[in-house]
Amino acid sequence: MVGLEKVLELVYEVFPWHEDLSLTEGYERFKEALDDFRKVLDHGLVRSVIDRGFVRVVDICGGGGIGGIALAKVLSEKGVKVDLVVNDLRSSALDLAIRNSMKVLGFKPKIVKANALELYRYGVKADIALLYGLSTPHFNPYEMVRLVASTAKILEPNGVFLVEEADRIYNIFYLVGYKDVVAEYAGEDRVALSIHSGYDVRRGVFYRLFLDIPSMKRVRAPVRFWDIAGTASTLWFFFREVDFVETRSRRRGFIVAGKPRGINPDDYLEYPRIARS
Repeated sequence: MVGLEKVLELVYEVFPWHEDLSLTEGYERFKEALDDFRKVLDHGLVRSVIDRGFVRVVDICGGGGIGGIALAKVLSEKGVKVDLVVNDLRSSALDLAIRNSMKVLGFKPKIVKANALELYRYGVKADIALLYGLSTPHFNPYEMVRLVASTAKILEPNGVFLVEEADRIYNIFYLVGYKDVVAEYAGEDRVALSIHSGYDVRRGVFYRLFLDIPSMKRVRAPVRFWDIAGTASTLWFFFREVDFVETRSRRRGFIVAGKPRGINPDDYLEYPRIARS
């Protein structure tokens, strides 16, 4: 069986996701992230954290660190000192996060290579936890519970969890319609396809086969099509306050969650029977 780290490495090798700030596409993503964070920092829950002038940011599933680096950049523009941690399972992405951070911030972030569901076991503490880059499809509903429980545990009592989210129920299933085959990228050099490969009714995930042409590299991975309300309601189990800040449209922005309820993530180590079937 292929391990999770290898699956993720293959997915992002095939899937066209720009993370390198030295390339035009990656830098454009970074500029978009700067604009996103300039909007969300005006939220009251976030202001209450950054007003003291020093913030510990943990970029969860951070990949090349674009989200965390952009947030740190915007905070520094406001005179806030930032301690940045980037978490991911992909070694290649974490190496890139170090290079990206040195390029923009002039310092190396702390690196935590770990499954985000178990981040609370690594002694990490944060004032702001960040899930940026529309990463929620990596997690089925049971994993999402564990992810949010873990994140709430690492936050200080007044800490905030920022989750970039889009409404895929409306965008994909209503506006477009679910497609068996999607051209994720089509250029002169290559074509990247995602192909329907099954559905798991007990875990609520579609399986997509990601295929690169002409190399024919491929990987099959589960995908959960989250919507804003679905993700926000999961956060509400673990945080007393949950809100939404629109960024690029009414159907995309940040879920802002604050005041952790103090629920023990160890209570969710064993999945219910339905998810183990």
